[in-house]
Amino acid sequence: MDITADDLEQLTYGIEEIPGWVAFPPPEDVLEKIGGLRVKGVHTIIRLDEAGYVGLKPVPGGMRSQILRLWRNLKQVAEYQQGLRDFVRLDAIDIDIYVYDRPAEEHGETLSEYKWQSQSGIRMKAGTPSGFPLGEESWYLSPTTVFFRLNRCAVLIDAPDLMFAEALAVGIEYRIQKHPKKLGMAQRAMTVLVAQQPVAQGAAISLAGVTVAPVSVLKEAGIETTVNRTREEWVVTLKDNGHWVRVKAFSWEMETEKGKVRLERPVFPYKGELIVPLRQVAEALGMVVHQKGQTIALMPQ
Repeated sequence: MDITADDLEQLTYGIEEIPGWVAFPPPEDVLEKIGGLRVKGVHTIIRLDEAGYVGLKPVPGGMRSQILRLWRNLKQVAEYQQGLRDFVRLDAIDIDIYVYDRPAEEHGETLSEYKWQSQSGIRMKAGTPSGFPLGEESWYLSPTTVFFRLNRCAVLIDAPDLMFAEALAVGIEYRIQKHPKKLGMAQRAMTVLVAQQPVAQGAAISLAGVTVAPVSVLKEAGIETTVNRTREEWVVTLKDNGHWVRVKAFSWEMETEKGKVRLERPVFPYKGELIVPLRQVAEALGMVVHQKGQTIALMPQ
C-alpha cells in the first residue's frame, strides 16, 4: 500500500498534543479490549498491510493499515500513580484510523453498513452532534463516539463527550487533507493574502466551505499574538487596535471583548500551532476579509 508507520503517525495527535491528556498505556496486569484489539502495556498500535476481506464489506484482494492510540486524563493519571484511583476508572480518548487501498466506502465504511452489521448500528445517527459537515459521510453514537469517512480513510473517535469527540475529529480531517500522500479528497490550493502578499502557502484549506488556517497567518497581518501552552491547556490570545480574541484548543467558542462567540469549526492543534476558522477570527479582530474563489485577502478595517 506504500503506507508506513510514519504516514499513520501523521494522521493522529501526538502523545502530549491534546491538552489535559497524555497517551498512557494500561499496566501489564490490565488487559483492555479497545476497537476490537486486546491492548496490554501499550498506548499505540500500528498495523500495516492487512490483507483479505478487510472492512465491513468483503472486497477481494483488499488491504488496509491502521493506527490506534489511547490517551488518558492527565490529572487522573497522576491520581492513579499516587494510588488514589483505579486504572479502570481513568477517562480515556480512543482514536482509531484505518487507511484502505481504495475508497473506504467500497470496504463498507458507511452508516448504512454499520446499521446492517453492528448491534449498536440501530442507535447511530447520521451527521454530527454540531450539525456541521464532517468528511464525506459522518455518523455518531451517543454518548461518546463519532465516526467519519474521507476518501481512503475511516475514523472512529471515542471521547468523554460527543462535542469533544467531534472537535478531535475535525483536527483529524485536517490532517487527512494535508497528508503528503493525498489520502483525502482533492482540493484546489488556497491562497491567503496579507498586504497583497501570499502568506503561509498551503496552510489554509477548506473544511466543507469553512476556511481554516494557523493563527500565524494573523500574526503575519500584524496581529499581536500571545501563546500560553502547558500540559493542561493551550490558549492563544490575539490583539489589534482595541479588539481581542482568545481561542483554546478543541473549543467551539472564542472569547472576545464583546463576549463569547460560537465557532463554525472548533480550534485544534497541528504541528505546534492552533488552527482556527479564519474569517470568524479575523473579523472579530476588526479586519476586513474578502474571498474570491480560492484566494482570501485580509485587510485592516
